[in-house]
Amino acid sequence: MNYEHKTFEGKASVVSVKVREQALGGNDALIFATKLDELRQDKFKHIIVDLSNVKLMNSSGLGMLVGGLSTLKKYDITMSLAAVPDKVNELLKMTHLDEVFKIYDTVENAATR
Repeated sequence: MNYEHKTFEGKASVVSVKVREQALGGNDALIFATKLDELRQDKFKHIIVDLSNVKLMNSSGLGMLVGGLSTLKKYDITMSLAAVPDKVNELLKMTHLDEVFKIYDTVENAATR
């Protein structure tokens, strides 16, 4: 169960990772962390988390994102969120994580930051 990722022409250090429909932590969090580590080892400097498919996210899913951000910061890698659905955006605002993450309306806008 891998996360789909996409690179951008002309932006060798930028990659996006698409999160599946449910971000509930648990085993998925471990797989997500593994994917981020693979991308870190591949020398990407900006990782965009594409949330466009997410229909359900709980506090463990938020923890998964925060954990990824924290880990990547240690390596001077930026992580941003893109295409955040309204329900997830409300959750980010409720928890004030919208002030922690850089959030973009589209993956393409995040890639050109």
